[in-house]
Amino acid sequence: MRRIKDKGYILLIITAFVVLTMLNRVMVTAQFFNPGMNLYYESLMIRLNAWMGDLGLLLALVGLFLILFKTKRSFSLSVLILGITLSVLVFSLKIYAFYYGTAFSFFNARTFSNSAPVLGQQLTIHLWRNLFRMGQYIALIPAFLFIYLGITLFTHKRFKETPQFINQNRRRKLAITTILTGLLMTTFSQMVYYNHINNTFYEEHRNALKGVQTMGIYNYYLVDLISYTVIPQEVVELEQKPTLKAQVDAFIDNAQQTCPLNYEGNPSCINADLTGIFEGKKLVILQLEALNDYMMNLSVEVDGISYEIMPFMNSIVNSDSTLYYDKFYSNFGVGKTSDAEFAALTGLYPTGQIVTYFDYLATNFETIPSLFKDKGYKTYGINGSTESFYKRFINYELLGFEEFVPAERLLAENYFDPEQDIINGWVDDTVIFDYITDVLQKDEDQFVFGLSTVTHTPYFDVEGITSVNVWEETIVRDLGNYFDFNHRFDKVLEAFFTELETLDILKDTVFMMYGDHTGNMTMGDLKQIYPDITHHQFQELAHNVPFLIYAPGMDLSGFDLNTSLVRGQADIKRTVSNLFNLNEVYHFGVEITSNNRSFSYNPMTLDLFTDDYHLIVPALEVDNEAFADKTLEIQEWFLKYKLVNDAILKYRYFDKE
Repeated sequence: MRRIKDKGYILLIITAFVVLTMLNRVMVTAQFFNPGMNLYYESLMIRLNAWMGDLGLLLALVGLFLILFKTKRSFSLSVLILGITLSVLVFSLKIYAFYYGTAFSFFNARTFSNSAPVLGQQLTIHLWRNLFRMGQYIALIPAFLFIYLGITLFTHKRFKETPQFINQNRRRKLAITTILTGLLMTTFSQMVYYNHINNTFYEEHRNALKGVQTMGIYNYYLVDLISYTVIPQEVVELEQKPTLKAQVDAFIDNAQQTCPLNYEGNPSCINADLTGIFEGKKLVILQLEALNDYMMNLSVEVDGISYEIMPFMNSIVNSDSTLYYDKFYSNFGVGKTSDAEFAALTGLYPTGQIVTYFDYLATNFETIPSLFKDKGYKTYGINGSTESFYKRFINYELLGFEEFVPAERLLAENYFDPEQDIINGWVDDTVIFDYITDVLQKDEDQFVFGLSTVTHTPYFDVEGITSVNVWEETIVRDLGNYFDFNHRFDKVLEAFFTELETLDILKDTVFMMYGDHTGNMTMGDLKQIYPDITHHQFQELAHNVPFLIYAPGMDLSGFDLNTSLVRGQADIKRTVSNLFNLNEVYHFGVEITSNNRSFSYNPMTLDLFTDDYHLIVPALEVDNEAFADKTLEIQEWFLKYKLVNDAILKYRYFDKE
């Protein structure tokens, strides 16, 4: 290294910076390094455009540093520091993508505003650990190489004899040429991007992953940052977009029909045989944290003996008093749990890229709690999070809850001891169930919406929960702990129902239970139980959550129902309205107990599920060969549907009533 002359050393730094930083972008844009994220299928020209956009920006920055820094050492050091910064940026984007399954955008930065410090600390440790375990540390290799070059800059006393650039005129000309060339490349890349999304779904619906793959990762995030911080966001009314408004109006008009047309153009009616079957009963909806459907009826064999992970839940699933749907999918976006709540309570899908509770919640949504309130029910929202988590202290009132019971109220009413009843930062689920039990003893018509929280990722070791079960040596790493947490929750749930049975409350109450979102297992984790799992199967398993209707004392087995039809969280509101005979006006989704065909999708990853196929919309990959030549057609109708659904939120359609 000492033998390299000053000119060669500077050239080495510039070359290393450009080459390594350009190669590092693959960590974000290649499917191989992103098994939990659905990357877009793009043509060769679009991929080259992204490379050009990033290369142009890097060249422009090198040229800018050449103008700003007149000494060789300061110029070299600035290039190396920028290289380290971009390397850390890529790794940080990997952390975000690993948890959320999509690309970061400054416009959804409010995702980090939730007040859950323990969760934040644990997630950071967990995600870093898993990224290194999965080999994603490669993203930091350039940073270490740049640090090494920076060290040699001082230890070898580089540029001591000739600290200044000898030919300042030549330096300026080279810098200006480099800046202009780089700006030309980045500008051209941006123009191609905007032309590429012109008159498409992505012009209306900002999608960071699409931008990164089309414009380039560094190029896109610079534009995204400038747009977020500098450019005023123009307020556009839906009336200013007559075509879109007409589509939204038609969508709303269809939803108000007795039997709205489904995506195939067929009438989607309710199951009239079950209309009002639960009228007069209390309803408890339990949204179960991070519970995937593959946990249902799952057993692990140890030394020739089979052990159920969730035996009590399985007993409910297999009961004649239960309707269990095994093709039920989560409809969450970056808002995770809160987005799943929103879909279930309103029948509308979140946009996926923006936390609904932060930006899109309005006063006039028709919701399950508001419908029950109109019928004279008392409505409760109960969870073990702080009241400010997802702004629920404001949003629950907007959704129609009369009583909101967060962690602060549970503590004030002496329902738990913060020294003993906190697990991984969450109020123990036993506390939530104790409160629900007390509520159900009141002599009033009730709708109770309760959230479990303890089984939230990450699954750190907790005394008495992990490393105590027989499968500890059989199922390892996060999946083993995930089993442990769900096994413990199963016992808590059993104690809850046992208490309700003792109090003779069960016969007057209906329970709906469903998972909110994935448990965030990696493909490596799931290979322990699905050795030959593919990316397609992995995405389906991740978004497949259980849904069951449990009516103790009633026999639901005699109804002619197909419980393996595709359903989702956005179908819950219409189902509750039918079974309890509520005065619903907007019939979004499908009534789950009907035999009507429907679809479900994940707004964040754009996995689309129907009874015929699972299409990964960005990649145009379908798991049914019979639909292989129809993927573009399917993508077109799906994006039209999503555009309209998202417009209802984005333009606050119900605020105008």
